[in-house]
Amino acid sequence: MKKLVLIFTLFLSLNALATERTPFTSIDFGIFAGWGNFIKVQNPSHFNGDKSHFLLEVNGKGYKDILKEAKELYGKDFKCRLAEHFVESMGELGVLIDQTVNLKLYIFDGGHEVITVENVPVTAENLEEIQFETNHCK
Repeated sequence: MKKLVLIFTLFLSLNALATERTPFTSIDFGIFAGWGNFIKVQNPSHFNGDKSHFLLEVNGKGYKDILKEAKELYGKDFKCRLAEHFVESMGELGVLIDQTVNLKLYIFDGGHEVITVENVPVTAENLEEIQFETNHCK
C-alpha cells in the first residue's frame, strides 16, 4: 500500500511539473496612461523580437478579463501566477491550454497593428527564459 501511495504522489508531482509551461519567452506588466493595464509579451521564434507586443487575447479571452480575474483570484500574486504558472492559471480562469495557444497581439512600434499568431508552442523552455530574466514570484 505504501508503494502505491508513493507512486501516486510521484505521478501527481510529475504531472504538476508538466503543466509549468508558457508560450512567452518574456512577460511584463504595467500601466499606460489613457490605456490602462497591459501585459507585454515576447517570443522571437513566433513574432518579431524587434517590436513591442502587447497581449490582447489568449485563445479568445481578452487580457482585461484575464487581469481582472487573476487579480481577484490570486491577489498580489497575479503576476507570478500568470508569468510562471501560465497553464494552470489560465485553466483556473476558464481557458484550457494545450500544447499550443492562439494569441492576438497589439504591435505598438512603427505604427499600430493587431496580429493573430496561431499555434504558438507552450513550452517549459520558454518558462525557463522567463525565470532567468525576471522574477515575478518574489
